[in-house]
Amino acid sequence: MKADEYTEKYMEDNPDLFPEASIENVLRKIKKGATKYRNLQEYVIELIKYLDKNGDGAITFEEFTIGLKSMNIFVSNHEEHTLMRRFDKNGDNVISMEEFYNTLAEVFDTK
Repeated sequence: MKADEYTEKYMEDNPDLFPEASIENVLRKIKKGATKYRNLQEYVIELIKYLDKNGDGAITFEEFTIGLKSMNIFVSNHEEHTLMRRFDKNGDNVISMEEFYNTLAEVFDTK
């Protein structure tokens, strides 16, 4: 969980060797819920409301992991870490609404 940046990147770039570091594999679990909504924006708004338990407009690592589990999205500790690295673009240890939306938009646009 506390690897250096080179190791993290190596693992993410080699999903065949490290499937829990594959962001695509992990995000597929989150994307499944989007099929119930008309568009990405609607899905993300509901997802953020659900995950942001204290309503401060940002999702902490704890809120993120507890929220995913309560939505029956089961990920390993390594997958949680991989998700947090991908969503937390500025490295401040919280996921803003903008970071959350932009990351999911990237994923939906490319897959």
